[in-house]
Amino acid sequence: MLLLSVISILFTTSCDSVSSDSETGIPQSQDGTWLIPENQIFVGAGKDGIPSVDGPSFSTVGEISFMQDDELILGIKVKDEIKGYPHSVLNYHEIINDRIADIPVAITFCPLTGSGTAWSRVINGEETTFGVSGLIHKNNLIAYDRATNNFWSQMKEMSVHGSLQREKTATYQLVEMNWKAWRESFPESQVMNRNTGFARNYHIYPYGRNYNRDNNNIIFPIHREDDRLERKALAHGVYYDIDLHIFPFDSFQDKIQVIHRTINGNDIVVAGSLEYEMVISLSRETEDGTVLTFTESEKELPVLMADNEGNEWNVFGECISGSRIGERLSHIPAYNAYWFAWVDFYGDGPRSPIIVFP
Repeated sequence: MLLLSVISILFTTSCDSVSSDSETGIPQSQDGTWLIPENQIFVGAGKDGIPSVDGPSFSTVGEISFMQDDELILGIKVKDEIKGYPHSVLNYHEIINDRIADIPVAITFCPLTGSGTAWSRVINGEETTFGVSGLIHKNNLIAYDRATNNFWSQMKEMSVHGSLQREKTATYQLVEMNWKAWRESFPESQVMNRNTGFARNYHIYPYGRNYNRDNNNIIFPIHREDDRLERKALAHGVYYDIDLHIFPFDSFQDKIQVIHRTINGNDIVVAGSLEYEMVISLSRETEDGTVLTFTESEKELPVLMADNEGNEWNVFGECISGSRIGERLSHIPAYNAYWFAWVDFYGDGPRSPIIVFP
C-alpha cells in the first residue's frame, strides 16, 4: 500500500536556488514564490517515495497475460512507434520516462485525479527525466524535473515553482481505453510489462477497493464543488485559452459516437464509446486546410470514424484508408480527469467547466 498520509518530510534538492521549509517539507526558492497557494500543497510519500520508472520494459500484446479486457491502458504513437502503459503499473509509479521512436517522452498519471498526460522530456533545451516530488496540489501530482529542479503541475501542465515558472510543457497526444479496445486496435504494439525493477503488487489497486468509484473517498481536501456530475465521473476536457469544454464519459453510448464542436474558433471532433471506455478529441482541419466532417464507422477497430471524403481514421487521428492515407490530424490540448478535479482546478478562474455534451 502506498503511503499517502500527510507527513512532514525534509526535502534535499540538487539546486542551490531551492531550499526546504523544515516545518512544511515544501521547497522554497530564493523569492519563495509558488504559482499555487502553499496552503493547498500537501506532502505525501516524499520526494521519489513513489519511484518513477526510467527504463521501462516492454512485451508484445500477445505476451501480456496480466491484463483483463476491462482494465485501462494509456497509449501513445510517436512517428511510427506505438506503446501502451497499463494503469495497473502506472498506479504505483505515476511517471514513466521513456524513449519513443528515439524521442524522450514522459508518461504521467495521477491515480487520485484520474489524469494522464504525455510530456516532452526536453526542458530548456536539455533532455531530462521527471520524478514524483511527493507534493500534491488539489489531489494532483506535482512532478519535478531532474535537470532544473522545477516543480510541474500535472493538470496545469506548467512549472509552478522554480526558474521556469509559468512555462508550459510540450505535450503529445495520449489516448486512454480498455485493454479489449487496445488489443483490437494495435495488436502489433509494445506494452509496458511489470518488469520494473521494483517489488510491487501490481495486481492490487493501491488506493483501496473503491477509490476510483466512491465519490466520498477523496484523500486530500477539495476547495470547490459542482454537483452537475458525480465527483468521480471521468470526463474528457478540451481547453483552448480560457475555454474549457467537458465531455463526460457516461454521456456517450456503447458504440462509437462522434460529435463536432467549435471551441474558441477551433473546429474539433470528439469520438467516444462506453464499451471501449474511451473519449478522444482531434482537430478537424487537415494539413491542406480542409475542415472535414466525420461520422461513426460501423467497421471494427482500429477504424474509429469516416469523413465526408470517404477516408477512415483511427484514434491517433491517422488516416488508414482513403485518399488521405498517411495524413494525421493535429492533436489538441485535452486529457481525461475526474470531474471533481476539473472543478477544483478550473471552477472559479477564467476557465469554468462547461458541460457541452449532451
